[in-house]
Amino acid sequence: MSWLSALPGFLVALAVLLGPGLLWGAIFGLRRLTLLALAGPLSVTAVVLAAESASLAGVQWSLVPLLGVTAAVGLVLWLVRRRFDDALATDPGRPLRRTLPAWAVAAVPIGLITLWIFGEPENIAHSHDNVFHLNAIRYIAETGNASSAELGYLGTRAPTFYPAGWHALVSLVLLSSGLSIPAAINVVNLAIILTLWCVGCLFLVTRVTGERRAALLSAAVLSGAYSSFPYLLYEFGVVYPFMLSIAMLPAMLALVIQLLRVGAPLRTTTAANLLLLLGVVPGLALAHPASLVGALGLSVPMVVAAAYARLRRGSWPAWRTLVPVGVFLLVLAAAWMLLRPSRGSSDNWDELGDAGWALLAVVLHSPLFRPVAVLAAALTLVGAVVVLRRRRHRWTLGLYGLAAMLFVVANWKEAPDLRWVVAGVWYNDYFRISAMLPVAGIIVASLGAVALVDAGARHPAVLSFLRGGSGKRAGAAVVVLVLLGVALAPLGAVQRGVAEAAAKYRFTENSQLLTNDELALIQRLPETVEEGAVVVGVPLTGASLSYAYTGIPTLLPYGTVPSTVAGKTVYESLDELTTNPEVCPAVEKLGVRYVLDFGTGSVHPGETEVVPGLQDLTRENGFERVDSEGTAALYRITGC
Repeated sequence: MSWLSALPGFLVALAVLLGPGLLWGAIFGLRRLTLLALAGPLSVTAVVLAAESASLAGVQWSLVPLLGVTAAVGLVLWLVRRRFDDALATDPGRPLRRTLPAWAVAAVPIGLITLWIFGEPENIAHSHDNVFHLNAIRYIAETGNASSAELGYLGTRAPTFYPAGWHALVSLVLLSSGLSIPAAINVVNLAIILTLWCVGCLFLVTRVTGERRAALLSAAVLSGAYSSFPYLLYEFGVVYPFMLSIAMLPAMLALVIQLLRVGAPLRTTTAANLLLLLGVVPGLALAHPASLVGALGLSVPMVVAAAYARLRRGSWPAWRTLVPVGVFLLVLAAAWMLLRPSRGSSDNWDELGDAGWALLAVVLHSPLFRPVAVLAAALTLVGAVVVLRRRRHRWTLGLYGLAAMLFVVANWKEAPDLRWVVAGVWYNDYFRISAMLPVAGIIVASLGAVALVDAGARHPAVLSFLRGGSGKRAGAAVVVLVLLGVALAPLGAVQRGVAEAAAKYRFTENSQLLTNDELALIQRLPETVEEGAVVVGVPLTGASLSYAYTGIPTLLPYGTVPSTVAGKTVYESLDELTTNPEVCPAVEKLGVRYVLDFGTGSVHPGETEVVPGLQDLTRENGFERVDSEGTAALYRITGC
């Protein structure tokens, strides 16, 4: 499959990801950059509301529930707008002739790099969590249920919560486009980054600077200058739901800036900002709750700055300022401690991390032992100096400092209790936390870039040069600066991050999750396995992806441990079926008829996955090899 043949699916992804939000935003009175920036986050809210509504009503998941929710909410917004028009005024912003070129500056290089990382539309990230994600998309398509309340465990045990916003988006594109599951994932992820992230960065920065051309272009260049987002989350984990939530963060924080009036002066009412925040929150929460908590935490510098400004003005009694701040901090503390996984879920990170290196990394924008991000680090330093000298927008340093603190403490393995209190929301996973650093840092870096442009424009030699060209020289200078920025942006950390990500998206004879041979064998399963039969395999060898690729059920479509007694019996003792009287009844109960043997190689490099009951698959033990490709083999159970 080529990217050209995947283009219709990409257009479907854009329609799903932008359509509902564009309609809602237009009805609400949003225009230009604000409309474009909030269309994506509002559309994610539309998708998750439609998914939950369809599940409650017993309606099959498809575009129909999404269209119904979009129309219903659109009608409510129209009525509200008619009744409270003046109270819901929003700033129209500058003409799009400034915004669209800036979006192109961001989207073209990021898009090309992303296509190179993915390689082919049907490549997959060879990472641990992708077993769940690929199978979850198949599960939603087959059950017609995309509810976050029921996605966990993929129907193998009692329904449990799992944030399904990303899966709902991908499944809609899958059901509406005819793409394969891997291709649907890739086009949706590409659409997320080109829309929510690229436009969101422009929106976030201009809430502080105003919609100046220099600010728009600086934000555009810098949106691709960090290795930890988006490039890290293409392959780490992979935590695609978290990637969606981080892509939504710039718009969320921009609305907070507008609400608290700590940035550029804008003609947007408090009521409008509150309603827009209310519209974005459901989508962010069901994309990934950790990022909703992160948004609350990262809002602290803005809240403090707004409170300080009001107390200095003295226009209100102090209590009218301090009480709301106190309530906000209580809500933040409650969310921070309650919306987190159990402490045992962070055990994998107990012995990992280096706080000293992390501290250096946040200065150099080189997290995870990567080279210095040259452009981002230099402009952040300039921006910090500018903010401190001008004594304006100092909260922007607090914003980046807070994100940096989270990253450093998450690396501080010598302080486990503090680490858990601060970073437990993210499993103490400093890889995930590093993805918030670009969101928190892009404002300071953009302020630095704008200050350099302004200083250069005031230089006598530059003024003389520009005046001699009737405007053409100024345009040429802008083009040269943008091209220079785009060229410098990937140097250092991004180069390493992109190379590491691309390596995860290639099928080879030794690729970690599925090899070429294993994929070929899986794709032949419908020719061999009869309808209704269940296949058993070891998930972390990639064998459980037989479900994602073919729809043939696998006994364990996620994780590593079966939830039932019969399942445990199969995994622990299947190769004893001729001697152990408990095995065949368990096999019959579960409908297991085949074993997919991909050896013991794990998706984790250097590790093995040895399951006791799937070792001696011989004819004498009741197994018949019916197909193979290289070292990968399919066995029929004949001994029961």
